[in-house]
Amino acid sequence: MTLTRGPRSDAADAITVLMLGIGAAITVVLTVVARFLDVFREAGVAWTIDVDDEPFAASAGSGTGSVEGIVEKALVIAPRVDAGTAAALAASIILWGVACLVVIIAVMYVARSFLRGRLFVPATARAFDVIGWSVVAGGLAVLVLENIGRNGVLRALGVTDVEPLHFLDFWAWAPVWAVGVAVGLVAVAFRRGVRLQRDTDGLV
Repeated sequence: MTLTRGPRSDAADAITVLMLGIGAAITVVLTVVARFLDVFREAGVAWTIDVDDEPFAASAGSGTGSVEGIVEKALVIAPRVDAGTAAALAASIILWGVACLVVIIAVMYVARSFLRGRLFVPATARAFDVIGWSVVAGGLAVLVLENIGRNGVLRALGVTDVEPLHFLDFWAWAPVWAVGVAVGLVAVAFRRGVRLQRDTDGLV
C-alpha cells in the first residue's frame, strides 16, 4: 500500500523545517555573541590554558562539603595581548559561527529537497559537499586559530614555552571530522545515484 501525503502535510513539514532552521541559526548567533562577551572582557582577554598540575582543595555544595583534586587547566585573563592574538581569537569565534550557519542552511536545503521528492539531483549532492567541507575545513581552521590565540595569550602572560599543535589537539576534534567525512561519503553516494537515475531515464 502506498500512502499519499496531502498538500497540508507537505506545507506543515516545510514550515517545521524552516522553524527548526531559524531556531538553530538564532542559537548559533546568540552563542557567538556570548562567546565574544566571555573572551573579550574589560580586564583583558580570557582564555583557558593548560597549567602545571597543582593540588587544590575547595568547598562544594555552598560550603556543606569539600573536594580535593588536581588543577590541569585554568581560565586566565591577559590584560595586554597583541592585535594578531585578538584577531585570531575573534576569527575563530566568527568562523565557528559561519561554519555552523552554512551547515544549517545546507541541511535545510536537503530537507526541503527530500520533502519535494528531489533526492538524486546534483544540487542535493552539492549540498552534502558543502556540509562535509564546512565541518572538516571549518573545524581545522578553528583549531589552528585557537592555537594561535592561545599561544598569544601565553606570551602576553610572560610564558615563553609555547607549543605547536599537538596530536591530542587534533584527536579531540576526531568525532567532528568523522561526521564531515561521513557526510562526504553520502555526497559521493548521491552523485552515483544521480548518474544511475540519468542512465535509467535514458533507457525508458
